[in-house]
Amino acid sequence: MSDSNSSMANAMRFFHYMPINIAPQVFVAVFALVTALFVYRIIRSPGNKWLYILPGTALAEALGYGFRTACVYDSTLGNYVAMTLFLLVSPNALALVNYKTLGNVIAAKPSTPPSGMTEQKPDPFWLRPKFVTWFFFSSDIFAFLLQGGGGGLQASLSTRDIGSTITLVGLSIQLFFFASFTGIAIYVHRSPRFDYQLLSSSSSTTTGSTPKRKVMTCLFSTIVLLYIRSIYRVAEYAMGYDGPIATAEWAFYVFDSAIILACFIIYYLWFVGDYLPNSNNKANEYVLEPPIEISQLSKCNKD
Repeated sequence: MSDSNSSMANAMRFFHYMPINIAPQVFVAVFALVTALFVYRIIRSPGNKWLYILPGTALAEALGYGFRTACVYDSTLGNYVAMTLFLLVSPNALALVNYKTLGNVIAAKPSTPPSGMTEQKPDPFWLRPKFVTWFFFSSDIFAFLLQGGGGGLQASLSTRDIGSTITLVGLSIQLFFFASFTGIAIYVHRSPRFDYQLLSSSSSTTTGSTPKRKVMTCLFSTIVLLYIRSIYRVAEYAMGYDGPIATAEWAFYVFDSAIILACFIIYYLWFVGDYLPNSNNKANEYVLEPPIEISQLSKCNKD
């Protein structure tokens, strides 16, 4: 009985509410299923093995909800810290998937302009695939370390406020760089120089007329969702542990759990591995989309 009372007291101290029982168990099962589905799909997809980041992140989410389930029955400090680290930090890897995806789209740009077109000027440094991938990845790692370090400091009551501040700084830095990345993604999306088709290595036929459009659909959809989730997390930490956001369990499941799950659904429906160059499908050497008349372009913009 005393152990039960101690666990309830810890739950109120950590969460400021008693976490519900069924929801975390449901998300353990859901993210375990997501992990299996992505592993199967990536195995069947040639190349682009970096997409294993997706099932790895889903597995981390499942572990996070496993520790949240443990907190329902035994709210120890170790369970709470493990839950916080897995659920707060692991979704950052989804941003890395977006960075790598946009880098591949830029790399697929034809190196030689077609006859009759003037030679293009070299792309600025911020449009180089390595810069897009590694600069934003490095910024993500920096934000990751701040959030992880802040989460660790929250384990002690004496350093909890400092840990919260460090985590808030990490989340804010992530928001800033993610906004910068979004600007580059919009430029690439709007520029026809980055349009491409994919050629099957076993034949001379194209595998799709608008692979970039499908990739960018996935990219922008997940960017919006991840931005909403980051804003929620910033507001949560800015208002404090006993604030109206941190003490509302429904807000966590709506603005974190459901949003991350929605991201995985989008990544699965618009699986970028099918629309990026790989060992079976290579980007055309030249622009990639057939010529578009001005009238057609106006129609596309209206759509």
